[in-house]
Amino acid sequence: MAGVSKRLNREDYRVAWICPVSDLELLPSRLMLDEEHDTPEYDTTYDDNVYTCGSMVGHNVVLATCPPGLTGNVNAGRVTGPMFKTFPNIRMGLLVGIGGGVPRPDTPEDPTEDVHLGDVVVGWPGDGKPACVYYDSGKRHTDGRFEMTSIIDKPDRVLLNALSKLESDHEVGKSMFHEHLKKLHAPRHTRKFAFPGLSQDRLFQADYRHCGSRTDQCANCDISRLVIRPPRTEADISKFVFHRGRIATGNSVVRDGIWRDEISEQCDGVLCIEMEAAGVDASGRCLVIRGVSDYADSHKNDIWRSYASGNATVFARELLSKIPAATVTGMDNFGAKAPPFVVPFPRNLTFSGRSNHLKQLKAHLAQNESQKLAVCGLGGCGKTALVVEFAHSVRRERPERAVFWVPALSRQTFEQAYREIGKVLRIPQILDNQIDSESDVRRLVNETLSSEEFGPWLMIIDNADDVNILFNRVSTEDRRLIDDLPRSSKGSIIFTTRTQKAAVDLAGSRWFRLEQLDKTEARDFLDKRILNRDLIGNDAVVQEFLEQLTYLPLAIVQAVAFIIKNEISLARYTQLFRSAQETSMELLREEFQDDSRYENANNAVATTWYISFDHIRREDELAADYLAFMSCVRRDNIPESLLPPESPIAMIKAIGTLKAYAFITIQLGQQRQQTVDVEVYNVHRLVHTAMQEWLKIQNNWVHWVHQALRRLEELLSFTNFAHETIQIWESYLAHGIHVADLSEAHEANATVKMSLLYDLSIYQYLILGQISAAEGTIRKSLVLQGEVMGKEHPDTLNTMINLGLILMRQAKHNECKEVLGEAMAICNKVLGKQHPDTLFCAYIWGMALVRMGEHAYAEKVLLDTLELQLKIFGKEHVQTQQTVFSLVSLFSSQKKYVKAGEIFRDAHALNVKVLGERHQITPIQMVHFGALLIRLGKYSEAEGQLREALSVMEDVDGKEDFVTLMTLACLGVALANQKGKEKEAEEILDRGTWRRISRYPVDPGNHWYSNC
Repeated sequence: MAGVSKRLNREDYRVAWICPVSDLELLPSRLMLDEEHDTPEYDTTYDDNVYTCGSMVGHNVVLATCPPGLTGNVNAGRVTGPMFKTFPNIRMGLLVGIGGGVPRPDTPEDPTEDVHLGDVVVGWPGDGKPACVYYDSGKRHTDGRFEMTSIIDKPDRVLLNALSKLESDHEVGKSMFHEHLKKLHAPRHTRKFAFPGLSQDRLFQADYRHCGSRTDQCANCDISRLVIRPPRTEADISKFVFHRGRIATGNSVVRDGIWRDEISEQCDGVLCIEMEAAGVDASGRCLVIRGVSDYADSHKNDIWRSYASGNATVFARELLSKIPAATVTGMDNFGAKAPPFVVPFPRNLTFSGRSNHLKQLKAHLAQNESQKLAVCGLGGCGKTALVVEFAHSVRRERPERAVFWVPALSRQTFEQAYREIGKVLRIPQILDNQIDSESDVRRLVNETLSSEEFGPWLMIIDNADDVNILFNRVSTEDRRLIDDLPRSSKGSIIFTTRTQKAAVDLAGSRWFRLEQLDKTEARDFLDKRILNRDLIGNDAVVQEFLEQLTYLPLAIVQAVAFIIKNEISLARYTQLFRSAQETSMELLREEFQDDSRYENANNAVATTWYISFDHIRREDELAADYLAFMSCVRRDNIPESLLPPESPIAMIKAIGTLKAYAFITIQLGQQRQQTVDVEVYNVHRLVHTAMQEWLKIQNNWVHWVHQALRRLEELLSFTNFAHETIQIWESYLAHGIHVADLSEAHEANATVKMSLLYDLSIYQYLILGQISAAEGTIRKSLVLQGEVMGKEHPDTLNTMINLGLILMRQAKHNECKEVLGEAMAICNKVLGKQHPDTLFCAYIWGMALVRMGEHAYAEKVLLDTLELQLKIFGKEHVQTQQTVFSLVSLFSSQKKYVKAGEIFRDAHALNVKVLGERHQITPIQMVHFGALLIRLGKYSEAEGQLREALSVMEDVDGKEDFVTLMTLACLGVALANQKGKEKEAEEILDRGTWRRISRYPVDPGNHWYSNC
């Protein structure tokens, strides 16, 4: 290879030389160059390939390779697609590299006629059948016969003529192979491209698997399992051996002798198997030249790779030497003369089914006037795959029609696609980057394709899910993207979108929905993706597998990827779901159907989440624990503070894992806990359900319900409550009710459950004023306590008394009588009349009688209770004081305000002495006293009491607290009855005090505030 000498224009290169494996095939390819050129400048915005340019036997050649580690049909297609746009005058393509050799089924007597390691296979059998075939795309008939349905166009006639000349020259000893080989054997490369030796050329029987590691060169393999065939001799080494034959190409590396032979048989006999030809052929017809580096079996290693790669380049150079440069110049352009084909994806060789939908698309294309059609359907149903297949079928069946692809994921992807189309169309202003305005780029592309002179075209607008991208303007001056879609009687546009609404907006009545695969299509779809038949199993296994995945293409693809990656069978994969209840699977389908308007939305994908849960459990245990915990509480409005505490860094990482899997999302609008914003999370609804099922399968569901119960019991302790975190506590309350209502909560821990229910009822009653809800919750707790501890247990009695109190607050007199009557009877029997709990029950019973209007009976009960309390507790005890104030309430309800006031004044003074002026009870009593003073007409004294109480309440409970607002209202009444203070009263009562009070539930038995 000569040094760099000059730089040519991009238009000066005529031969494309693709060597996919950069670290193996590029070096010998460069060594074949007679002269290496500086690479001309090109637009790297749409072409990120790195090229090597030079001259070889009179031809200007461009070498291109895949990025390291990225080979195969798809990546080869990504290389050649932009390559033929950057070098517009390419006339000829060669795919040069290594492949797996396939020995002939009938061993020839002449060893040079059979395929051996280091030989070259050129893709042209000359039998009238295809040169290259897709081995994983075809049709299996009921008689077992395999019909090839996907083939690659034969190479150009000039290449085939050159191949014939090369063969003839080689037969008569005029080939120059050995001269070309000298380029590989320069001192620094001699060892790299040296012949490995005849002893290293070993072909084992197809069913014999390799023993040991890949690098041990079959040292542990049984040589008795070698195939017996005429050996090559030292004399044969000096010969350059090549074979013309069929080459099979596909998406998978073949490392199995049986599979190799099956491929050869179903493809009418092949001599080589490789992975890139389909991708290159998608851009133009080429000749495939492969050096045999292994036998496509489990014994393959790296010994022959460099030698085989070098021989392939030598053959390619010799072939080019048979073609005059002028002949190449006169050939058809490799892609330019054909209508543009701008599709970012090569043909999917495993595509199957959808024949009716393809017919619909073809019928649409047959219309003589400009038409639009939309394909809508659930994400994952295969919309994009369908239109990719259709685009490639248009290229084959209607070669006169141009095809363009525009992704509408965003405005940027749309405009970038238009700019690329402009360059492919060779619009001068776009090609030379003369305009920066994307609006002008769109306009020029639109004008070009709208011209009737352009010819027939098809434009695919993919992922048009957000119609705002197409219909909205960025500015008043800019045009809408939809306005720059071309219109021509020879043109057609197809949209893909997830929503029917978008389909109608984009194409009117011309749209159809793509549903799941039918049973036959799904089976074919699966068969083309798992070529190792041992993994598939019998029809019953396949049917169960497909049913579980609901025939959804994306779900099948994801499951197959897991199966192949982990080398497990369909039966094993299906076993993972066998223990899941059928009803839960139905629930998954129904729930997602409700959310999205599309049937079976991601249902099958959800079932694969069980496997993802396992992965998370292995890689981030805290994340798995958090997801398990979240599945026990409500799925939405989960404050971060609800989660079991860990170090901040650990929590951030765990939550980050769950967000990365898209299992949880951050809820818009955060809550505040004291002075810190608290992140709030939502769990994807199907993940929430799927995680519950997974925990049940793992027998961990009850354990996590127990963890959730204990965490909520801990959080809902009154010692942790603060008014400034009321929003957080309300969410805790909702989660607590949810967990307590789980059917497994009793099994998890009945004691914790009843304790949590009791705490929940008190929060509902005291903090939120949800008296009716509190009744329902405390009744559940009472039932559990009766079952676990019995009715006579002190805790059960306490709950029963509180239930009576709640019933009293709702004026449910009959139920209140029944509950408190039973409680009193049990207290007297079990605890005795002088027990504190008995006295407390008597106090509540007396208060209930007051509210029921049974004043005489109430007075007797309260006085009897007070007598015992004074004897046992003394007059300063809280319970004694409560009873005294109950008597005040009784006398007030009887309108005996003077008597009530006398008792109240003494009791309040004592209460202040015992509890202090800022105790939470003290200001409430002051309000009660103020209300009494109003009834007695002592408005000025009432004002003083109420102002003092209001000052304390606003500091302690806040200005919007229910009792604070009621105190303010009472103050307004006191002021309204004093001359000169009417204006202040009016300001208080008119500034929304009553409206704000109305937000709180009505307490029909609250006589104190009714006085105001």
